[in-house]
Amino acid sequence: MKIMQVVLSLECGGLEKLVIGLSSELNKKGFKASILCLDKRGELAKEAESKGIKVLSMGKKPGFDFLLPFRLANVLRKEKIDFVHTHNFGPLIYGGLAARMAGIHAINTRHGREEKKASSCIWNLNRKIITISEDARRELLRYNKIPSCKVKVIYNGISINSKINVNKAVNKRQELGLNPSDLVVGNVARLSEEKDHFTLIEAFFKVNKEMENTMLVIAGDGQLKDSLRLKVKSLKLEDKVLFLGFRDDAQELMYIFDVFTLSSTTEGVSLTLLEAMASEKPVVATNVGGNPEVVTNGVTGFLVPPKEPERMAEAIIRILSDRDMAKRMGEAGRKRVEEKFSLERMVKEYQEIYEDTKTHGLPFDKLRAGKVTLYHSLRSGTGQAR
Repeated sequence: MKIMQVVLSLECGGLEKLVIGLSSELNKKGFKASILCLDKRGELAKEAESKGIKVLSMGKKPGFDFLLPFRLANVLRKEKIDFVHTHNFGPLIYGGLAARMAGIHAINTRHGREEKKASSCIWNLNRKIITISEDARRELLRYNKIPSCKVKVIYNGISINSKINVNKAVNKRQELGLNPSDLVVGNVARLSEEKDHFTLIEAFFKVNKEMENTMLVIAGDGQLKDSLRLKVKSLKLEDKVLFLGFRDDAQELMYIFDVFTLSSTTEGVSLTLLEAMASEKPVVATNVGGNPEVVTNGVTGFLVPPKEPERMAEAIIRILSDRDMAKRMGEAGRKRVEEKFSLERMVKEYQEIYEDTKTHGLPFDKLRAGKVTLYHSLRSGTGQAR
């Protein structure tokens, strides 16, 4: 089965990494998965191609590109695609329309938690709508008229590596200029409004007042980087906070963290949160979106209210002050990821949807043919349709 994953681009992000991981694993299982970028290819396109995944790009025009669905439908026919899997809202529209034109089925995955309404016609272009958490499913059904049976939850999954390599951790600390005695509060996320790094920095300010041997390491890039640096400067934390910018070694960075933090005001199922737990790191995350479905409060880490730096600081200090508890939480976190959030489990669930559609779903051209036969049968008065 030839499956095309449709995304806006392969710029660096959790969605894009997940699509590459899904496509790579599908290819290992005998599928032929490719990725089509509606806009530009993006930084991760080379990584995808290095894994043997074909990457195409359409060069979408600004605004709504009325010709794009037609051009995309031609690509689907030329590549002899059997199934279209779109990711998020823009690809939902363009990919769904193109799939209908090409006479093939489509599904869509919603990677976040959105209060976005769309016409039922848009959702009907897809055989299934996938959300990445129960919270996101409730939110989608609350704002849109979609039959509940059409919406399925498939949790994000990650590749689970071997356990922590102590040598790698030591080397990475040295590379970043950290002292062996430093306690590291870590974060890996885009520097954007919904990740709310301002609350994290304020929380760390309180942590550092109580525990002077703490460092905050933030990996990621984004539009708020200058504002965040100014915030750090205003709190006189320049020598205590490291901004690493974009990193392609996020999983290795997890080795050096003593606690992983996520201060988002909204969240789906964060891949970096899963990576931290798989690396046996205790976590402190906000009690929003899909986070409570990932973090077991008091067992794998702590959940705190969003935009409350005092509560986040208390949770961080509690973990840093109790190394035995931190170790137990880290071990419990890895076990939880292994049981519920593995890449293997995620791929298997998507594979079942693809294969079920192939077995039970009729292509749209056959459905149209059936309607035409019924129409002419009724016109002729036979009342029968073939």
